[in-house]
Order: sequence, then structure tokens, then C-alpha cells
Amino acid sequence: MAAELTYNEAVEKVMSLADFERNRTIPDHSSFHLERMSLLFDQYDNLHLKTPTVHIAGTNGKGSVAAMISSALSESGYLTGLYTSPHLHRVTERIRLNGVEVTEKDFAALVTETWPKICRVSNHSNFGGVTTFEMMTLLAFVYFSHQNVDLQVIEVGLGGRLDATNLVNPEVSVITPIGLDHVETLGGTIEKIAQEKAGIIKPGTPVVMAPQVSQARKVIVDTALDIGAGLIDVVEKCEWSGSSNVPNRQKVKVKTEHKEYEYELGLGGKYQIENSATSIMALEELSKKGYELFKSPAMLSNAFTKLDWPGRMEQIEFKGRQILLDGAHNELAIQRLLDSLAETDQPKTIIVFGALTGHSLQPMMNLLKDLTPNLVAVKSRHPKAVNFQEIEMAAKRANINVLAIDKSVSSGIKLAIESCDENQKILVTGSISVVAEAREWLLGIRPELYKNIRIVEKPGI
Repeated sequence: MAAELTYNEAVEKVMSLADFERNRTIPDHSSFHLERMSLLFDQYDNLHLKTPTVHIAGTNGKGSVAAMISSALSESGYLTGLYTSPHLHRVTERIRLNGVEVTEKDFAALVTETWPKICRVSNHSNFGGVTTFEMMTLLAFVYFSHQNVDLQVIEVGLGGRLDATNLVNPEVSVITPIGLDHVETLGGTIEKIAQEKAGIIKPGTPVVMAPQVSQARKVIVDTALDIGAGLIDVVEKCEWSGSSNVPNRQKVKVKTEHKEYEYELGLGGKYQIENSATSIMALEELSKKGYELFKSPAMLSNAFTKLDWPGRMEQIEFKGRQILLDGAHNELAIQRLLDSLAETDQPKTIIVFGALTGHSLQPMMNLLKDLTPNLVAVKSRHPKAVNFQEIEMAAKRANINVLAIDKSVSSGIKLAIESCDENQKILVTGSISVVAEAREWLLGIRPELYKNIRIVEKPGI
């Protein structure tokens, strides 16, 4: 039996595989397939099918919805596994049990256990090498199986139809708002992206559809009808409203066909109210299947108040300055951010902005100009980070005043703080990697660095 790996050795092995979250090469989606995951699951007697699953896809909000559903299930007494991506600071954030991330010891043990099987599939099948995301997906399912969870909440990584998570047979599927993102991989239109996201819909399984633009809505409705899945349209079946007097907390009312709910939500942003309504509709579908979720009127408040989902409308006070962090990384996310800001008394803003290759840079800048900001363009250490000069040019095309360009997120925030007066607020946005580095500097969090990213041209090579 192989000696157990240390945590650092385990992380190094996982990151030595093809990692398309961090690789600058944009994969051709036609090269993706599910055969490797099928072979991996075969070696574990298809354990992914033995635990009831909630499966969540979408462009924006899927991580938040996953966290909300997971928290509600845990609050109701169910031992709940949660798998999300990407992570902010450490890979262990992706795999959680009742909201608590897997320990370093357990993560190392999981990698030690699964690595021979990863190598067997990579080296002896006809489908190429296992990717980092595929291995993380396997680790999550194995961990949840070892822990005998009652339910598992699984967030799709990229797309849906050919995502490594899409071998589950869920109790309920959820599709959050769809917008243009990863267009080089998923397609350049809303319809094409929606087709990939709708690929998680299964025959006979209810699918909860969050509010969608008309093009995405038609694709999802048609897909559900074609394959015989029950469609729950949140817009048609639900009403919601909310108010907030303090950052990162909102009082919310949601009315469905079955019940009226009032609760506190421990996340800021108007869009999180909508996400909570979507989550409730998914929970009601689980209730119809016999899960006991609403035994206490305080369940939702208890579950949603304690939510810790950093980097989404997260407000941090630092040396007397108010700094808002929101990982809005595409046009739809920026619009939802602006909608949330419009409901508050916003002072003049300094934006610290960085983006990744594949994100819709110019459309985001065209929206951010409405804040009449001063902008600091930065480049995160993420391998796919866009150069700050490119951001500067896009900002100027949108008639945004560029205060400065900087080679790092931390120095960009320092400059923003030095330039900020009491009548200004600092907004950090553009990608989750920029938000992560901002949190690390502001809160003194030690980052987990990866030096062995494998450069590949196509998935599985």
C-alpha cells in the first residue's frame, strides 16, 4: 500500500493534471466527454448514484443557490455534502460537509486513495488523461460516500451537458440565470449556452428554472418538454421582495403557491433575494418527495442568516475605508451588481478591476461607466489573468477615467485606498480571482499557490 501523502503533496498531484480553470488555452467544447468520469465511477461501483442529489447549473448565482440549499438541508437535520467551484483561497473549500470544508488530513487521504485509479484511467483507457476538475469531482463523491451523507448538493463546473458532474440522477435539477460567459467554449449566443446548461435536465426529474432572459427561457422550457421533465418556473410560481438597512443582511419575503416565508438573508445584493427564492422552490420540490424541511418556521432564517459565501457583495471595512467585493465576471453579473448598488445611496466609486481571458471585458466596462468611476486596472496572479493594459484600453473606450494601472491586486488596492476620501467607496470586481487576492491582502489570509499548472492544448491530452 502506498504511503499516505501529505496535504501539500496531495494538492501538487491534483494540480499536476490538466487544469482548464487555470490554463490559458481555451478548450474546444467538442473535445469534452464523460467517458473518463464513467470509468472512474465504475471503479467505485457508481457511488455517485447512491446518494440523493441536487444538481445546479447556470451562469450566475449557482454557487450561492447551492450554498443556500445546502444550508437549509443541514438546518433541517440532514447530513449534507456540498461541492462547488472554483475556490477562493484553498482547494478544500470545494468539498464541504454541513458547511465545513474537508480537512487537510482527509483531503490528503482521499488523494492517496484515488490516485492509483486516476493513473489507471489516464494511462490505460482510450480517452486521455483525467483533468483536475474531474479528479476533484471524484474526490467529492468519494468523500460524501465515506461520510454517509443524506443528500449531496452538486454545482456544475462548466456548461452542463458534458460537465464531469453530469452523471448524477438527481432528485431535483436547478438552472440559475444564464448569460454570455465562456463563449469560446460553450458558444457565442445565449441559445447555445442555454442548450449546454439545459443538458443537466433529466427525464422525469423536476427542474427549477430561475428568472431567465427570453432566449434562455425558451431553450430550457423546450428541453424540459421534449424529454418529459417537470418544469418549475420561479417567475410564474413565486413572488419575492426584500429590504436591507445594513450590509450583508436582508429581510426577505417569498410567496409560493404553497406557503409564505419571511426570513433574514445573511448575504447582500438584490440578486441574492432572487437566488433565495430559487432555492426555496427547489426545497419545496424536495419536500414533495418526502424530505422534511419546513418543520420549524425559523428554519430558513436559521439557515440563511448563517450563510458564509464570501466574495459576493461582501463589504469589508479597512482602515476606515468601505471596500465592497463582488466577483462579477461577466456582463450579466455586472448588471446584477449595478442593480443592487442602485438600491443604496452610493457615493462616488473607485473600482479595482481585473479579469480573466474569456470574460466579456468590453461589455462589462460599458456597464460600469454608469458609476462614473475612477478605475484601477490590475492583473491577478491567475494564469488566465488579462493584462492590465488591455483593461485600461477597454475602460478608455467606455469613457471611464483610469486612475492607474498596477501589476498586482494588492498594490492596486493600496493605491485605491490612498486615493479614496470619505465621500468615496472602493469596489473590487471583475473576476473571483481578483476578489480572492483582495481578501487575502485585506484579511491577512495566506494564499495557496500552484506552481505546476500543466500546459495542454486539448482536454484529455
